[in-house]
Amino acid sequence: MNRLEQYDQRITRIMSKIEALRDRKFSITCGEWPPVWKPPLSEAEVAAFEAEKGIRLPEDYRRFITTVAGSGSQPFYGLLSLQEQDSVPERPFPYTLDNIVYFLYMTEEEMDEFYGDDDDDAVFDADYGLLTLCTEGCGMDSVLVVNSEDPDTYGTVWYYDFANDCGIIPMRDKDTGKPFHFLDWLEYWADRTTGLDNDEYFGFAETIQLPEPPDNPNIMGRKMGWIK
Repeated sequence: MNRLEQYDQRITRIMSKIEALRDRKFSITCGEWPPVWKPPLSEAEVAAFEAEKGIRLPEDYRRFITTVAGSGSQPFYGLLSLQEQDSVPERPFPYTLDNIVYFLYMTEEEMDEFYGDDDDDAVFDADYGLLTLCTEGCGMDSVLVVNSEDPDTYGTVWYYDFANDCGIIPMRDKDTGKPFHFLDWLEYWADRTTGLDNDEYFGFAETIQLPEPPDNPNIMGRKMGWIK
């Protein structure tokens, strides 16, 4: 079985899980429920986007949007299409799996340097090299790295939350520690949603695994008393 056939088999399994949820009545679903999926994109449409941005989309994501759906009303507020992106995928993603942004691990000076001169017209470099998959609302997003000089980081899914002073951190399997790729991310949502009671809710923040805090008494987390 080649790689594309493996993706197809897994996509079929995931979509079957999602379809099995169709008649569930959730009190919180964000986007339209049951899920509504828009038609897949053509190979020509995807190739044109890639040529314009000078990138190659990760193969599992690419397979999904060209064979199943180009966008949809789930997860959360919905899977965004390529046409709805406002990131800068043509520039390389500035972080790696071992080099993340987590505000509680930064000093005040590092935070000031990170945000720079607060120029509203400036391009935020944390938006480089990624596509937004979906938002949970309140600035909490799932993003896919589509342009990275690090092969281990390319194709991974990260939790993106600067609105609430969190940062940008890769999502990982809680048992293996392996970073999520697109199909891991989608299947996790399907599995977690399956296990919810009708009035329960979860967020992708639960998938992040932080390294040990730096040995610095001046990091924000220690100054605020949240980290010992």
